[in-house]
Formats: sequence, C-alpha cells, structure tokens
Amino acid sequence: MKGKKTNKNPFTTPKGYFDSFEDNLLDKINKETSGIPKKEGFNVPESYFDRFQENIMTKIREEESTPKVIQFLPIYKFVAIAASFAAMVVLVISIDWNPAENLNFNDLANSDIEAYFEDNELDLSSDEIAEVLPLEGYEINDFLEPQMTEENLLDYLNENVESFEELNLEDNE
Repeated sequence: MKGKKTNKNPFTTPKGYFDSFEDNLLDKINKETSGIPKKEGFNVPESYFDRFQENIMTKIREEESTPKVIQFLPIYKFVAIAASFAAMVVLVISIDWNPAENLNFNDLANSDIEAYFEDNELDLSSDEIAEVLPLEGYEINDFLEPQMTEENLLDYLNENVESFEELNLEDNE
C-alpha cells in the first residue's frame, strides 16, 4: 500500500517572508516597468445612465410584442427529401440480391481443419477429444490398423523430413 498519511504540510516558506511581503509588493507595483496599467481600461460613455431604464423597458416591450417564430424555408424541405432519397439508395445498395449458400462444417476441407488445429492450441486432452467424436461409422479396426497408402506416406515424409539421411534406410535393407 501507499505510505502513511500525515497531516504535516510538506511546503514551507522562508522565515520572515511575510513580514516584508506588503512592502515588497508595493515597491514592485510602483515601479514604472511593473506591467500594471496606470489608467483604467474601461470607460462608460457620457449620459449613458440618464436614459438607461427607459431603453431597457422599450427593448423588453418590443421582445414581448413580437412572437418568436422560426419559419421553415423551402430549402429545408429539399434537404429532407434529398436525405430520405440518399437513405433509400444506401439501403438498396446494401441489400444482397444474390444470397450465397449457407456454409456448414461439411463444406470445409480436411486440410483446413487440420491446419486450424495445428495453428491454434486448444488445450484439449485426448480424453476430451474422444468424448466429442461420434462412434457411429467407425469400427475398431479403423483405430487398430491404420490404413496407410504409399501416397500418404510420401506426403508425410516430404513435409516432416528434411533429408533422407535421417531415415536410416541402410540398416533395414
């Protein structure tokens, strides 16, 4: 956690700083290079407040007498029509007129499925995979005696063996 909270103020001022603070401030203000203007920046025009109340009351009466109505210009009608037309065009373009067939699991190639399992780690054990596989259509011989064709064997060797010297074919001749 964070350190202990204390009520001690970490900021300090030098001793005697505020004793002469007012004098130092007045000296800086009275210097010619202080940057504070000597004259006031705002003036009220002469006789401004003579008729001030009457001017305010006439403005209030004018605002009360004229109703606040926002008139629709014909251009707004055209903008609304153009926007609705544009929305309809976008809608027509976005509709798929030739829907594709729905794809299912049977449409996937076996190589795509194998590549997916090789590229993605699913953290599944062999027991979990066995629970998902259906038992219909398989016989015990399919698992005990795998059917290996020469073409499958050559494909496997081409993919997994870099040189034929690794195979040690000389000992088995």
